[in-house]
Amino acid sequence: MTRFERFAIAAGGVCLVGALLLACSRAAAPSKNLVLVSIDTLRADLLGCYGSPRPTSPTLDALAARGVLFETALAAAPWTLPSHASLLTGRYPSRIGVQRAGATLPADVPTWAAWLRERGFATLGIVNSRWLEARSGLDRGFAHHHWVEENVRRREPSSVGEIAAAWLSLDPPEPFFLFLHLYDLHSDYSSLPSYERMFKTPYAGRIDGSTRQLRAIREGHLKLRKGDVAQLRNLYAAGIRQLDDVLARLVRVLEEQGLTERTFLVLTSDHGEEFREHGSVLHGRTQFDEVLRVPLVFVGPGLPAGVRVREPVSLVDVMPTALALLGQPAPAAVDGVDLSPLWEGSGASLGERFLFGEADWRNEEDGSLRWVRQGSFKLIHDRRNGERRLYDLIHDPREQVNVLAEHPKIADELWAALEEFASGARASDGDTWLSTEDLERLRALGYF
Repeated sequence: MTRFERFAIAAGGVCLVGALLLACSRAAAPSKNLVLVSIDTLRADLLGCYGSPRPTSPTLDALAARGVLFETALAAAPWTLPSHASLLTGRYPSRIGVQRAGATLPADVPTWAAWLRERGFATLGIVNSRWLEARSGLDRGFAHHHWVEENVRRREPSSVGEIAAAWLSLDPPEPFFLFLHLYDLHSDYSSLPSYERMFKTPYAGRIDGSTRQLRAIREGHLKLRKGDVAQLRNLYAAGIRQLDDVLARLVRVLEEQGLTERTFLVLTSDHGEEFREHGSVLHGRTQFDEVLRVPLVFVGPGLPAGVRVREPVSLVDVMPTALALLGQPAPAAVDGVDLSPLWEGSGASLGERFLFGEADWRNEEDGSLRWVRQGSFKLIHDRRNGERRLYDLIHDPREQVNVLAEHPKIADELWAALEEFASGARASDGDTWLSTEDLERLRALGYF
């Protein structure tokens, strides 16, 4: 923990509040607040509210019971930088030129924070991933943007949650937009012993959940034995449970400060994680649902309780939906839509619209794989060899059987939509902000 973080927590967040008060003014008219929490590398199906029988997420499950849960929320990219660029702008990665490592968000693309700050919101971002630091451009609009040093070998939670709790405890200026990004679940899979004991099963193997081992598995240098995948999932589940308690602390502070009646809370993730469903581990290099399907929950004043939306949605929809809840217009160019009709009326639908994804991490400029989904059908295109694969996600949710030959008309329609989508791509900035030190750190995290 840095000296700044120790001071922020010990002083109850005074330094952050002071910086924020200097940079922001209260809005002339009252408005609701917004807290956006992104838990990096959190796949949906290992949470209780998404069907897991394991006690990984009691706090998140309780929040879902109080609000609206989207059963099929899809990330637009399977790794952190392009997915968060998409989440924080409501645009697909190729539309804003943020697909490759070291790309910078163009200055003319509005973020949530910039949009809301112009409308009188106090804005604070607390993140602990190198991909989200100021050089990425994703800090734009935050009156204060605090980056917590990431540490892949830590066991205890990062200080992100405590800094946020300290700030909320000091009567922050309202309305506010608070963005929290928690990198703790990303490999290494490591949490405090008390959490690991909750998910421990008999195991005598060598798997420790380290990124070093996971890279060796992905590269074929380490062969998995019986029980190894279960051990990886146990270590990952323990990390979820530890983060769920961080979330519980945040919820308690909102309640203690009397903020819940005027604050919307949105919980999601940027991508999931692989556990050999398609032969590999980690994330970033495939476009299957184990790395795309993420939790998405909205909780707040006026929202119905216990609603579950089945219609597939995208993370590009989160920004326009949240802005609508705040009574704010969305920027004209967003790719997403306001999802509120899906919970406001029985049987409401947004129609059979196309959802897209791209920007996988293969150390290539714009990725190798792209996909398009409409309803239950999903087409993946491999740009390296031209291969197309079509999956019927109702009958084959694990994406094991290519049904391209059985549904040529559907495949052609999806391919036409994907080609049209690709034609709207914006070139990435030719420069990269990654230094030699950055590259070494990223290798330690499994990105190379």
